[in-house]
Amino acid sequence: MYDIITVGEILVDILTEKPDQKLSDPGILLGPFPSGAPAIAIDQAAKMGAKTAILAKIGIDDFGMLNKERLLRDGVDISHIIETEKNVTGTAFVTYFSNGDRKFIFHFTYAACGELCPEDIKEEFIKNTKFIHIMGCSITGSPSMGKAIMQAVRLAKKHNVKISFDPNIRPELLTGDIMDFYKEIINDASILLTGKTELACIFDKPDSALTDLLKQKDRIIVVKDGAKSTYVYSRREAFRVAPFPANSVDATGAGDSFDGTFLALLCQGIDLRTATIYGNAAGARAVEKRGPMEGNSGRTELDVFIKENSSIVAEEIDMLYK
Repeated sequence: MYDIITVGEILVDILTEKPDQKLSDPGILLGPFPSGAPAIAIDQAAKMGAKTAILAKIGIDDFGMLNKERLLRDGVDISHIIETEKNVTGTAFVTYFSNGDRKFIFHFTYAACGELCPEDIKEEFIKNTKFIHIMGCSITGSPSMGKAIMQAVRLAKKHNVKISFDPNIRPELLTGDIMDFYKEIINDASILLTGKTELACIFDKPDSALTDLLKQKDRIIVVKDGAKSTYVYSRREAFRVAPFPANSVDATGAGDSFDGTFLALLCQGIDLRTATIYGNAAGARAVEKRGPMEGNSGRTELDVFIKENSSIVAEEIDMLYK
C-alpha cells in the first residue's frame, strides 16, 4: 500500500541563463534538470518520508535515465515508469521575466510522456494507495494522456481512493474539453490545491464556488497566493500562513514541492496547520535553486528552516463554509 501515487508526465527542463532572455534568440541555456510537475511533487513527498510511486512514460535516453535516477535516489518507486522506443523523453524550455512571469515551450504532446494512454492505467496500481495526486498540466499534455488521467481518477473514485488535485494551469496547453475534465476532478477531489489566479480561470465567482464545494463534500481547499500567503479552508477551520523568506532564483516547482510536503505530512497524521507551514517552507526552499527539483527538501532541513523562522504561524481567518 502506497501513501501517495501520481500519474502524469516526466520531463527535463532547459532554462535560460538570465532573466528576460528570449527563447527566440540564441543564448546560453542551462540544464537538463529532472522535471514534470507530478514528478517534482512525488519526489518531494518521498523526501518527506511518504511511500510513493509514479506512473509515466519516458524515452530510452539520457533524459529518461536522469529522471529515473533522481526519483529512485529520493525514494520514489519507479517500477511503474514505462520506457518507450517510439519517442524521446519530453522537454520544457523555460524563460523568466523580471516581473516574475515565466514562459514555456513544451515538447510534450509528441514526446514519450504524451504516449500515456488509458491502457497503461492498471486498476491494481490505482486502488493500492491512500491518495492519488493529479496535476492539471498532465491532463493537457496530449489527448491520450488526458484520457489516461481521467481513467485513473475514475478508478480512484470507484475504490474510494482520496483524490488530490492541483489545477496547475499552463495556458500554453489548454485545448479541447480540458475545463470539463478539471471540473469533474474538482467535484471528486478530497483535496484541492490551487493558485489564486487559477481560481478565476476555473470559476466565474471563485468565493461562492469554494463555499459550494465545501457544502457539497467534506474536503480541504488550499489557495496558494505565491509570495503572499497560503489560505486553507475546511468545514471545521480556516487559516492563513504567511510565506517564508526566500531568495528566488527559479520559481518552477515551488507549488509542486508544497503539494508533496503537504500530502506526505497528512498521510503521517500531521494536523492541517503544521502541514501547511511545512508546505510553505518547502516552497520557499524550492525557489532558491535552479532546476525545479533541485530545491526539494527533506524533513530535517525543513525542521531547521522553520525553527529559524518561528514567527511564521497559522492565523485564523473567516470561514467560507457556514
